[in-house]
Amino acid sequence: MAAPNSVFLITGCSSGLGFEMAKAALQRGFRVIATARRVETLEALKEQGAVTLTLDVTASPQDLKVLAKEAWNIYGQVDFLVNNAGYVQGGAFEENTPEEVQQQFQTNVFGVINLTNAFLPYLRERRAGMIVNISSQGGSLNIAGAGVYCATKAAMDSLTDTWARELAEFNVRFISVQPGMFRTPVSGANIKHGSNPISEYTVANNVINGYQAQTGTERGDPVVGATRIVDFVTQHFATPKLPLRLALGDDAWAALREVREQQLAELDQWKEWSVGTDFPGHAADSNPW
Repeated sequence: MAAPNSVFLITGCSSGLGFEMAKAALQRGFRVIATARRVETLEALKEQGAVTLTLDVTASPQDLKVLAKEAWNIYGQVDFLVNNAGYVQGGAFEENTPEEVQQQFQTNVFGVINLTNAFLPYLRERRAGMIVNISSQGGSLNIAGAGVYCATKAAMDSLTDTWARELAEFNVRFISVQPGMFRTPVSGANIKHGSNPISEYTVANNVINGYQAQTGTERGDPVVGATRIVDFVTQHFATPKLPLRLALGDDAWAALREVREQQLAELDQWKEWSVGTDFPGHAADSNPW
């Protein structure tokens, strides 16, 4: 269980899950540093007691180190770093320019790496803390029409897995949260479409257009989802065995279970082509990792 005076620093708090997580943490008595690219969008959270900071996750690593020091000095600690900022780049891969793909990774992946690395020296020295990466079910589903976005979330899941192993000796915890469909602005105007549209991509375009068309009717309640995240990480702050990934939402749980069952079945189906590559007589041993 997290201490009552624990500190959350959350990125992307201007709307959606970021805003609701900040609000839920404040309502539970935790201290919150809410951030966004435009600090004026955080006025409502400031009125509720949050400290607000301007933070663009695409800033240089050096600028993010300066920001981390400033944020840490506010309370002398950050217990939960929530990497939530991001956006969806839509369209088939071929419809996106190299610059659009790079910008998506700069925000959703490299921004997470650089900001997390800026805080890790403080967390390692303190021997405590948790990084909560807000990923997506798309990181495992690899959805046509949102492949660039899904690739960034798959990278986030992989980063989380590795960081969890690397930082375990310092008692710094990591978890990747994989939300399903929640009623937030992420599927509306916030989607960016590739600037090289190709009409032949009917499947990809139908998927992303359908995803955008259902904005405002998603089954997931962002208030409930955000509250669930805050409650889970604070109640399991000291749990010895923390899951590397947490599906969030009824749809995400069902979809991720199905895809993992399919992957296991496929692995077993083609086992004869996978095994039998060792040198003759080589003694079986465990992987070094």
